Amino acid sequence: MSDGLIRNKEQVKQAIDFVGAEWKDIHPSDIDAVLEFDNEHLILFEVKRKGYSIPKGQRLLLTRIVDCWQRKGKAIILKGEHQCNDTETIILQDCELTALYYQGLWRKPDYQLTVGKAMNLLGKHWNIKKMLK
Repeated sequence: MSDGLIRNKEQVKQAIDFVGAEWKDIHPSDIDAVLEFDNEHLILFEVKRKGYSIPKGQRLLLTRIVDCWQRKGKAIILKGEHQCNDTETIILQDCELTALYYQGLWRKPDYQLTVGKAMNLLGKHWNIKKMLK
């Protein structure tokens, strides 16, 4: 298997310890992936192991970013789930889309969908020319 878009596969394994950057229950958080198109469309991705939810603080962060962004454009969070073991590379497009946040509401997809397929549908629905093949 190729490394895809990973420039340095060893470096991507390097952990960042947030010790000293927390205040009581407030801790730094990460966003697994972000796409932004022409200051009009924002797509945030969060990937979890199958059956795991987005922790409350991270969920609040992600939804607040999307809510603020929607004042000027379109924004969405796509939550994908995987069943990879700790040594396997997670392929974002192959993750199962298990939830999305759009216009102030969390929703479950109406049918089984991968993140990649959801991206294709979203690109067409929002008419994001850079996403259309």
